[in-house]
Parts: sequence; structure tokens; C-alpha cells
Amino acid sequence: MRLTWPKIKKIWWCFNCNIPVLENICPRCRSPAKRVPLSDPGDARLAFERDYRFLSDAYIYEFGTSKGFNDIIGKSPLLLNKAPYYDEMKEVVADGIHIGRLYFEPLLRRWRFRLSRYTAENLYTSYPDVLEKVVVDKKNYVHGDIVRIDKDIEKYKQVVLLDREDNIVGLGYSRGRGKIMIHTWWGSGQKIEIVEARRKSDIMDVIEAHRDYIRILTSRAKKFLFIMYEKIRKPVVVSFSGGKDSLVALHLSLGLGFEPVILFNNTGIELPETVETVYKTVDKYGLELVEASANDKFWRSVYELGVPGRDYRWCCKVCKLAPLAITVKKMWSKGGLNVVGQRAFESIDRARSPRVWRLRWSPYLLNLSPINEWSQFEVWLYIFINKLEPNPLYFMGYERIGCFMCPASTMAELDLVSQTHRELWSRWLEILEFWAKKLELPREWIDYALWRWNAPARYRTMLSKRLGVVDRVNDWRRTFTKDLNPSIESVSRGEGYTEVVLGEEIDVSILDNQATSINPFSYSVDYGKKVAEFRWGDTVIVVEGRRIKASFSKEEGIEKLIDILKLYYRWRLCTGCRSCETICPSGAAKLIHVGGRERPVIDKKRCIQCKFCVYNCPVAEVYVEHVVAPIVFGDPEAWRRSTREHHSEVLEKIANFVKMFIGVETETRKDFRRDFEDISSFFEMNT
Repeated sequence: MRLTWPKIKKIWWCFNCNIPVLENICPRCRSPAKRVPLSDPGDARLAFERDYRFLSDAYIYEFGTSKGFNDIIGKSPLLLNKAPYYDEMKEVVADGIHIGRLYFEPLLRRWRFRLSRYTAENLYTSYPDVLEKVVVDKKNYVHGDIVRIDKDIEKYKQVVLLDREDNIVGLGYSRGRGKIMIHTWWGSGQKIEIVEARRKSDIMDVIEAHRDYIRILTSRAKKFLFIMYEKIRKPVVVSFSGGKDSLVALHLSLGLGFEPVILFNNTGIELPETVETVYKTVDKYGLELVEASANDKFWRSVYELGVPGRDYRWCCKVCKLAPLAITVKKMWSKGGLNVVGQRAFESIDRARSPRVWRLRWSPYLLNLSPINEWSQFEVWLYIFINKLEPNPLYFMGYERIGCFMCPASTMAELDLVSQTHRELWSRWLEILEFWAKKLELPREWIDYALWRWNAPARYRTMLSKRLGVVDRVNDWRRTFTKDLNPSIESVSRGEGYTEVVLGEEIDVSILDNQATSINPFSYSVDYGKKVAEFRWGDTVIVVEGRRIKASFSKEEGIEKLIDILKLYYRWRLCTGCRSCETICPSGAAKLIHVGGRERPVIDKKRCIQCKFCVYNCPVAEVYVEHVVAPIVFGDPEAWRRSTREHHSEVLEKIANFVKMFIGVETETRKDFRRDFEDISSFFEMNT
């Protein structure tokens, strides 16, 4: 299903100046410009030197020669725009014309270049010997059709399709053994006119043409920041990730005369150039740095929680959000304005995000995005015009800055990391090999980054089918069961009841120490018989030995069983992230040292039963929801179930809490109890 972007960026081309422009009238020569058709959301950027090398290498691989390459890249700076694809693909625009698509082919693990019709016509006219050509008989084909020919063309090779009149009508790829698969069909309509070479232009022409445009854009962003500061009057913080967007957000803040504190969220799995950029930038502007660091939590947790996936992002909670929440609460418990470099065109979710918001994990800060509506093009123009020093990783081929092995990365990005940071990548390979052996997964799971998904997913299934390992990779029930600690031996479900049997006896004291956090109407624990019973109206959960049995009249009752599992697993697998302590509004949640590691406990006298500590626990809300719950429900996407309390509902509760109680100070225990009587009433009305 194609995604519909709520926000689109438009780019035009001045053919007189031969440059891309951000208005329909060229700011340099005042002549009308022509809209460049780009895939949504149109978040294009100018190409760097490394992009030209990628493109040149792909062209030579495709055609076995560099002949014709300089002709097709034209006389203007290249414009690159991300296009829909299952890995990484960029539309390439030169001299205002689409010349093709640069894309990473996961099966071949290399960059390739796909011709546009314009470029195919151009090369066929000027360099016909460069192209592999096949004549077809039918007047119409669709994508995926197979054409059989008498000669055998090398598998995967790109083929230009001709009709009997020698017109280019399409593009295909060899499947070997005399088979050509149709990829694109243009038909034998009017031939594209080959555009004559235009004037030579360079990136300085683009920069000079947009100085006034960027000046206006800058003024609007600064106005937004100034108005918000005048309204809120809280300390100014700038979240600086070491990336280009947060660099621009920081520079805009400095331009208003702010002296912000720099907040760096160091996940412990950043590339060294990123950390160096942060320190260098802070030193350059003489600012105070506050570092929210996860230290080695990722490397310790990954051996218990497993390999993170796009649908299993425990790493974000443990390494990013929890350290951030601790730091923010410590430094800005009375509130603050956090300037961030978030842009709407980075993802669909961010396109739907407002310009001002609070983060569920650190609600004390009000986040402001002054460049929310900016494109990459505008961000880089701002950087060039103001002579800023961005992270050098961008010029090494990196599109974004973040954790080096983020599962949201494309295979192209991961392949680049393996080339530029071999030692770091070797350490990650050791982790992957450990889990591949434990879960009995094939080598392809590692080599083709199939680990990026926890449960069966469209792209993983497609790739694993082509690799012939789909049955082994997509057997989620087997891999989830092997991942569980403690294991689930059996699940019995029927009308009004569900019973789960664990692979070990359940210590009821673990549940007793955390019970109030899941807000039972009543509960009792018999230590002699090792039995615990929890009640929520007519929903009853009995825990005895290895068994957890739930009886309920309404479907929602099974959520209480999941809550019990969350308490048990978060005790067993606690990462020590302290998110429960940080989010707890009453100070009831604490970590204690038991058995050589930290474990969560709840002070029953202080607990107001808000359930925040469960909502924000990475083990409870990620591990249990994405690994344990699928076994219970028999569905790899059980976390999507309708009975579950979802993010938007939780966020609304936290937002309401922040509005009512942020800034409440307590000096004595007596004051504390008095202040939180109202909070308890609030949650009784909102749970």
C-alpha cells in the first residue's frame, strides 16, 4: 500500500541558469522555472562528491564502461531525491531532467543505476554500443512479463527493449537462460526530444541564487522561536545529535542571542565521528554540554532481549529514551524549552507531528522544531551559506546520523558501516552470530540483514523467498519460543479463561513487590502455599507454581494476565535503565540489587497506581508485547490487538498529568502525601 504524505515539498528548475530553485520564478534571472516531478515528499538535496563516485561505479557496473557517463550527468549540480523502494533508491536529476535512479540491490549487495527513458534515448543515439538491446514483438507489456529470446544474457543485466521500428519502448532485466523480465514499459509513442547542453553551473550558483530565500526562511524560524520563548519563559535547551538538522536548529538559537545548554543523547552505539562532532561543536561555541548517556547498556542488554528490529525497538527505550528521561528530570524538573532539528519530511510520523509537542518519556521539556517545514535542500543551503561544519559522515555517503546498526537502516547504510567502521561492525557480527546460532537461523539472516525485523514482514519475506530461506526465517513461533527467558511451556485458551504455563516456578514475592503498579482492585499472597490471587471485578488471576490462570467475562480481562507477565518478565530481565524510577510521579518505583543485578520494586505506601512505570518499561512494553504476547495470543502481531491500551491513550494520560501537576514541589513526606492525594483522585477518574 502506497503511503500518502500529508506534506509535499516542491522544486523547480531554471533552464536559463541551469539550476534547481525553490520558487517558480528563478530568484537569479527572474525567468519562469519548470516544476521538477519528484516522488513524494520531494525531500531532495544536492549531490556530494561521494554521490558522484557511487553513481559512476554503478554506471560502470551496469554497462561495463564509463563511455557516455559525463554526457548524462550534464552540466549542472546533480539533485538526488529519495524514491519508494524496499531498500535505498534515489532519483537523479541533471540539467532539470530525470536521468535515472541510483539504487542499492540487496541480493547483489551493490549500487546500481536504472536508466530513465530520456537517458536510454540519449545513450542509444550517441553510444549505441554501450547498451544491451532486445527486440520485442508485442505492442504492450506489463511489469513482470517474461520475454524469451534466442541468446543468453548475463543474469541481472539491464536490457533496453526495442520495437521492430527501432524505437525504445521499455526496460527489462535478464533472468538468465534466455529470459528477460519486463520492468518498465514506455510504449512506442512520440520519441523524447534530446535536450541540448545548457550553460555550465555549479553549487555556488545555487547558493548565490538562494541567499535572499534562506534569509527569509531564517527570519520565520527565528520568529517562531522568539515568540515561543516569550510565551513560556523557560530555560532554553538544544538537543544536538551531531546531525545536520540539529546543527541548523542550534545555529538558529544562537542567532537569537540564546546561550542554550546542549543536550546530547549518547546511546553508546553512535559512530565515533558523531561523538567527535558534538564535542567539537560545543567547544566551538563555548556552550555547556549535558550528556544523557546509556554507556554500555546496549551491549549488556542485547544478549538477553535479543536483536532489535523495526518492529521491536527495545534499543530506543533502553539506550535513548530512558537516559534522556533521567537527565531531563534531573536538570529541568521545572520545565524547559527544547529546540530540536526534527523535520516533517523525514518520515510519515514526523510529517503528522505538530511543531510543538511533549515527549512521553520526558514531558518536562516542551519541544520546538523551528525547521519542521524545511527540506534537505534548504537545510544544506543554510549550512553552506553560514559556513557551518557538519558531521563528516555525510560526505562519506551517510544519509542520516544515528546508531550505527539501527534496524531502521537500509541495507545500503549497513553495508557502508561495514566498510567504513570495520572494527565496530565486527563486534556487531559477533552479536548476530550468537543469536543466529541460538535461534537456529540461516547465515542469510545475517548477510542480508533479515534481522532488521522481529516478526514476519513484507520486505523480509520477499528477500528470504528470493534467497530460498523463507520457511526458516519466518517460523516466528519457533524463534520467539527459543528467545523467551523464562520460556512458555504451554498456553490454553477457552471461553472466559486463559492459562499460561512457564518453564520455571513463579516466585510470588516478585509479583507482591510490584502488585500495586498494575492497579488491582484487590490481591492476596500466600507465601506458604506459593499462591497469589489478583482481582479486578469479575476478572481473577491466580498464580501458582508455574501456572498463571486468568478467568474473565469480558475480552479485556486477558489484559490483566498480560500485566502479570509484564511484572514477572521485567523483574527477570530488568535492564537497569531506571525508566520506572524516572517516570514515577510519586517516587514509589525503585530499583534494588538482587542476585547480582538491579530489579524493580514498588513502595506500596507511595504508589498512586498510575501504571506509568509499566507503560515506560522496555521489557514490559517491548519484550513482553512483541515476544511474549505473540506466544500467548498465537499471533506475531499481537501487540496490535484491540484490547490493548495503546500509545495514544497512554500519551493522553501523561499529557493531562503534566498539565495538572508539573512543577509541584514537595519538601517533606507530609507535604508529599498531601500533594498526591489529588493525583490519586485524578488517576481514579482516568484509568
